[in-house]
Amino acid sequence: MRLAAALTGTVVGAGFLSGTELVRFFPERGYLSWLALSVFLYAGCFVLLFLCGKKYGGYQGMLRALFGRAAFLFGGVMTVSSFIMCASMLAGLAAAGEEGLSLPARLLPIAACFLLFFFGRGNKGLFAVNLALVPLILAFIFSMAGQPWEAGMQGAESDAFSCLSGVLAYVCMNCFLAAPLICDAGASGGGGTGCAIAALVTGVCAAILLAKISSEEGVREMQMPVLALLTGGARALFSCVCAAGILTTLFSSWYPLDILCAKKRRAVIWRAALLAGAFLLSLFGLKHIVRFVYPLIGGAGAIFLAVCTAQSRLLFDKPLFGKGDQRVHARGKHAQDHRRRHHEV
Repeated sequence: MRLAAALTGTVVGAGFLSGTELVRFFPERGYLSWLALSVFLYAGCFVLLFLCGKKYGGYQGMLRALFGRAAFLFGGVMTVSSFIMCASMLAGLAAAGEEGLSLPARLLPIAACFLLFFFGRGNKGLFAVNLALVPLILAFIFSMAGQPWEAGMQGAESDAFSCLSGVLAYVCMNCFLAAPLICDAGASGGGGTGCAIAALVTGVCAAILLAKISSEEGVREMQMPVLALLTGGARALFSCVCAAGILTTLFSSWYPLDILCAKKRRAVIWRAALLAGAFLLSLFGLKHIVRFVYPLIGGAGAIFLAVCTAQSRLLFDKPLFGKGDQRVHARGKHAQDHRRRHHEV
């Protein structure tokens, strides 16, 4: 459950809860079929990364074993992507505080930076934050259920290709950013069932939010579409829940950056510099970061996951062919023991 909460919290951040990410990567009509595809992709990628961490001893061990000389390059891309995600979460906090709670725009981001600086250390704090906040987030999302869902893929073939590209980019982006957490969780022991639980919960929550957004015209262009649908006390409550979701993703995004800072001689200065840079980048706004930068991270994630799949051979070769091959050889050896030839097996 800790791993399921952590992975759900990694995906369910500012862009997800506000609907900004969902309207960017999923179509307005016939979205349920694409969400079902994303659930299967999430589950497969989560399990792959978990098994890689278990086999190679965590995220760093997986990088060295599977990427060789390119490990440094992919480690750098991960660092930049996590930094951008931290900035987008800070931008989401600013939008939620200003539009939903009528607070000064930079109050919540500054408070979050201080929280990360003093308490964002290691995966124990990350698991604790997610386990405490994710149930509250899920309760609020499920309270919004009730709108009819739209199954079936609609539109022309070009639209289908665009939707498929968007779903792949979105899933790869989130799995890429969650890779350090999942791999280190795999190295620490059990909990792999949490991968499937997180994938299913994420898909159901996305379906509820997209159904809500699709029920009203003109809200998809808003910076925070879900917030635009609410009024009064529900608006303030959603802003608080959105802030909680942002914190869960923020801690997950900060995790690889904190590991990097801990290796430096002056870790305190590095932490302060990274947080200051993320705060400055957040001034561009959540919508612009999601629109232009997230697809690039998704492309990097697709390459990363493709290399993991091909090099580790954990999803295909071992389960599908390894055991059968062992059975054939075992029977051949048994036949030899009884003085029979191989063609007589």
